[in-house]
Amino acid sequence: MTPTALLRLLAALLLLTLTAVPLAVPPTTAAQPSTTTPFLQVRIDAVSPDVVTTTSEPVVTVTGAVLNVGDRAVRDVVVRLEDAAAVTTTTGLRTNLAGNVDQFEPVADFVTLTPELARGQEVPFVLSYPLRSAQRPSLSIEEPGVYPVMVNVNGTPDYGAPARLDDARFLLPVLGVPPDPAAGSADTVTAVEPPDTSRPVQLTVLWPIADRPRLAAGAPGGATPVRLIDDELATSLAPGGRLDTLLSAVEFATRPEVDADGRVRMATCLAIDPDLLVTVNAMTGGYVVNDGPDAGPGTPTRPGTGQQAAVGWLNRLKELAKRICAAPTPYAQADLDALRRVGDPGLTNIATNIAGDIVDQILGIASVRGATLIADGPLTGPAVRLLSAQGPTVAIAAGHTNADGSDTASTADTAPVRYTPNLVAAPFDPAVGAALAGAGAEPSTPGYLDPALDIPLRPESEAARRQSALGALLWRGLNPDVAPRTQIVVPPLAWNLRPDDAGAMFSAVATAINAGLAQPRPLTAVIAEGNAVPPDETSALPGDEVGDPSARFDDAVVSGIAAVTGRLWGLTSALTTDARTGLTGIGYTAPLREDMLRALSQSVPPDTRNGIAQQRLTTVGRTVDDMFNAVTIVNPGGSYTLATERSPLPLALRNDLPVPIRVRLDVSAPPGMTVTDMGEIELPPGFLPLRVPIEVHFTQRFAVDVSLRTADGLPLGESVRLSVHSNAYGKVLFFITLSAGAVLVLLAGRRLWHRFRGQPDPADLDRPDPLDVALRYDDSGDPVLSRGGRDRPGRDGGAT
Repeated sequence: MTPTALLRLLAALLLLTLTAVPLAVPPTTAAQPSTTTPFLQVRIDAVSPDVVTTTSEPVVTVTGAVLNVGDRAVRDVVVRLEDAAAVTTTTGLRTNLAGNVDQFEPVADFVTLTPELARGQEVPFVLSYPLRSAQRPSLSIEEPGVYPVMVNVNGTPDYGAPARLDDARFLLPVLGVPPDPAAGSADTVTAVEPPDTSRPVQLTVLWPIADRPRLAAGAPGGATPVRLIDDELATSLAPGGRLDTLLSAVEFATRPEVDADGRVRMATCLAIDPDLLVTVNAMTGGYVVNDGPDAGPGTPTRPGTGQQAAVGWLNRLKELAKRICAAPTPYAQADLDALRRVGDPGLTNIATNIAGDIVDQILGIASVRGATLIADGPLTGPAVRLLSAQGPTVAIAAGHTNADGSDTASTADTAPVRYTPNLVAAPFDPAVGAALAGAGAEPSTPGYLDPALDIPLRPESEAARRQSALGALLWRGLNPDVAPRTQIVVPPLAWNLRPDDAGAMFSAVATAINAGLAQPRPLTAVIAEGNAVPPDETSALPGDEVGDPSARFDDAVVSGIAAVTGRLWGLTSALTTDARTGLTGIGYTAPLREDMLRALSQSVPPDTRNGIAQQRLTTVGRTVDDMFNAVTIVNPGGSYTLATERSPLPLALRNDLPVPIRVRLDVSAPPGMTVTDMGEIELPPGFLPLRVPIEVHFTQRFAVDVSLRTADGLPLGESVRLSVHSNAYGKVLFFITLSAGAVLVLLAGRRLWHRFRGQPDPADLDRPDPLDVALRYDDSGDPVLSRGGRDRPGRDGGAT
């Protein structure tokens, strides 16, 4: 190989190395990991204890594994534990879990895991250090608080240099610092550091009982069997499923033998989505599941498997709701901002006011009213105006922070704020809500979260995310100087927790209450406190586009829902009650209106939200079109011939809906034809023959267009063109007939006049005497003597 070719080869290898491998740093530094090509991934499997108290183990143990997820082997894999100072603001609950690592300090030196880690392999680790110690490496935690902790992993990829290749972070809540058992009794470091309980936080927990919309779109009321888009609820309601886990956790945490003084029960309120209750209640009677890619009513189906699970779960919820607070969420967790843009008062009323009636009816309880629970989206200015128009309410929604991505962070103000005379907002901390949303099997980012506080969730393990949620949950109680001393815990409504996660959440709540860091505040107290804000102390409304812009519903979806809902209301106003079945018009179309709220559900992830909404909207739109086309005029397919000018026009109307409908006939009459308005016609299901009174003043063949519409003018079905032939002569025939009748009367009168006077009628003078004619021939036809005595001719022609 020539020297020139050798230099080119070396340059190429050097360029490849520089582009594929991050800048090498000594293992003792905290360099940023590669963002282009991941080599290693840290997974945290357990943190013990998850919440440190004065009576817990004084040693923190982090268990996990390092995985080689790259395209080459990594040599000299080492890890170490690092921590940072206690979090002082709620935005720090987010910013410490991503980005800059300058705030972290090593707890101890690196520990070698393996000399080489091949592709696809993993190596476990266990890092265990005391909270504080004067004799060996420790976390150096001297007082209660919430502390960021990081597991840092370094290594040397093939063809590269040593670098920090990944890290995993979590929050460690410390309610009290236990003593170091390894220290002497006289050592001051052995003193217990309890939390400051002089100003406990007033705690309210809204525990979600909700799910994403599962009812298939486009099925009006009375349709049987009930149809679902999938059968995931069968698994979710069964033992070990998501909804069973949520229900079991709150059942256990509020049992008298567990919550002896009832303080956890007092602080907890079930946030129940009425749409879930409607779905589960329908499942108890049997249901089918879509078995095809389409979502329309014609989709093939298969039997559902969750009927018994639905019966058992719903019965448990009914029993629980009798002894614990329960409050409705907006129907199907509909986006109130988008609902305001739709601008339909009826749809808004279903989402906000009727939602509570549904919960009460299905569960047989009196749910807590007066609050609007907005768990997954921002409280925008349009949402405030929408709720204010519905009457007085306390909106429990995410507060606002001043986080801008810089080093300056803030803590959300949770004091109630009056925006209008009818609406008070009771904020919860969005950083805490986002941390809770990150826990569980399906982490999510709420739509109300400022993009500056959005951090990656998927790379972190479930154990790490659960730790961060616990730390966020307990943060305000551990910081007595933060005002106000109120906290509303609002997880995402479609929370997907493992049983261990759900148990850890309630355990943290119970621990905070029992430790004196928190006191229970019922939801009714939150509502009363909000209503107590003076009406004249109003603040400026929130902005129209707060929160995550990507979570906003498209204008095309909003305008489409407005159009379909308007047509549906117009049809509903024309429907009546079927006396045979008792099905009402409002009940028949109600599921389709609820479909419009399901299309606006905030439980659907933002990246698929608009697509699923458009799919549901399209399906409902087709169903509404079919309903309008189900009421029509039967086309005779021939022509009509009218015997007289007043012959009625025969028609037949057809109603394929299961309820009667009030309709009007529109007959397009040509000049010379008048039609009697038949007014409103109640058309029952099936066929209805009609005879339309008309009057025609001409004789010819002509076309008549007939159509149906509702009383409000909405067209129904397709118009029909009838071919009609009229034999009427109109006024000409009338005058001819009248003149002929007059002549006939005059002639008859003249004859009678002469007869009464004994005079022959002059009209008869030129006619032979009828008697002469009769005597001229006999019965056989032979001539006879005339009345004047003349001989009649013989048979042979001679006289006789």
